[in-house]
Amino acid sequence: MDEKQLQRAMNLIAVAGNARSEAVQAMHLADDAKFDEADGMLEKAKKDLHQAHNVQTEWMSAEMNGEVVEKSILLIHSQDHFIAADIMMTVATQYLGQAKRLHALEAKVNG
Repeated sequence: MDEKQLQRAMNLIAVAGNARSEAVQAMHLADDAKFDEADGMLEKAKKDLHQAHNVQTEWMSAEMNGEVVEKSILLIHSQDHFIAADIMMTVATQYLGQAKRLHALEAKVNG
């Protein structure tokens, strides 16, 4: 794997990893009813996931334009990180919504 491909893979792993971690942090904040902070953390995760998507799109575009992309374990690993981050974003978004609804119901019941 040449230096350019290695750099892309490591960049994708790092940015997607950040997005995944931020999505998990948002869920932890929601558990503590820190919804404003959780929303902010989820927004950071969305931005990082968007950046990861841009890295992936750039990589695919380069290959479609004739750049040789070596298929390697590191390439596959970087794609796994991207997919995991994307899934975690979906889960965290749903989780945060459910946590807010549960918190509102508990407030009604406990009055």
